[in-house]
Amino acid sequence: MEIISDVMERLGELKMHPNFEKINIVLSMEELDVLLNRMFEYTKKLAADNAIELTSLEKETPSQSENPIINLQRYLEAQKRIFELAS
Repeated sequence: MEIISDVMERLGELKMHPNFEKINIVLSMEELDVLLNRMFEYTKKLAADNAIELTSLEKETPSQSENPIINLQRYLEAQKRIFELAS
């Protein structure tokens, strides 16, 4: 939980950066897709392993139209919720 909270805080700080829209994440589109899909699959597995139902938003597949930081935050928030409910 502490690691997830820390990563979420850092992503929030990044979003507050004055040049947030201009920040480039140095990953190819393929690498970014792999990262987001792995986070998505891990989140689904974590929920299933803990018998927790994902919300309709959490069940949505990663959207390439959304900012990847927003997608990462969404998965981290879902994982945090799962850990809280499972404990």
